Amino acid sequence: MEKGTLGYINSYKKKYGLYSLILAVLIVGLAIGIYLIFHTVKHVAILVPVILSLPFAKLLTLWIIVAKFHSLGEEDGKRIQTQLSERSNCIVLFDMALSSYEAISFASCLVIDQGNIYLLWGGSNDKKYDAGKQREYVQGIVEKTGYDYAVYTVRSVDELLNCVNEAPIAEEDLSVKCDRLRQRMLDVCV
Repeated sequence: MEKGTLGYINSYKKKYGLYSLILAVLIVGLAIGIYLIFHTVKHVAILVPVILSLPFAKLLTLWIIVAKFHSLGEEDGKRIQTQLSERSNCIVLFDMALSSYEAISFASCLVIDQGNIYLLWGGSNDKKYDAGKQREYVQGIVEKTGYDYAVYTVRSVDELLNCVNEAPIAEEDLSVKCDRLRQRMLDVCV
């Protein structure tokens, strides 16, 4: 699965969890094998499992970062896509784990529509990093692109759909701006 698709976070967790598990078993197996062969761990061969612990730590860190987040339910995802598919200049992204210096915040759905961005708040790995801070962070990303889009945070699928559908449809073609912003959001996503 690729970033921005429904189910990406759940797939990401499974993939990196499996990689971490395989690497952990390999490291432990190599260390035990070296001990059984040489009757000590003070042999130069112990460097192999020690060096393998570095990629293991990286994979485990990637898994821990997103472990508490869950993808939006399939019914809700299809409902969002169905109700917003007819809108022009509307881009829907799912499972956006947005990384910043303070925390990783999660938007289970992000909609770029008519000069606005709507974030379906999904939590953060820092209790002090709330929906308002996520909105400020994304607003900063938008401002760096040179666009004047407004960012809104909502807490439910119904609220998201109401906010997006209430926004008037722009007469001008905003597809280039929306695509650039979509790419920027994917770049800051885990």
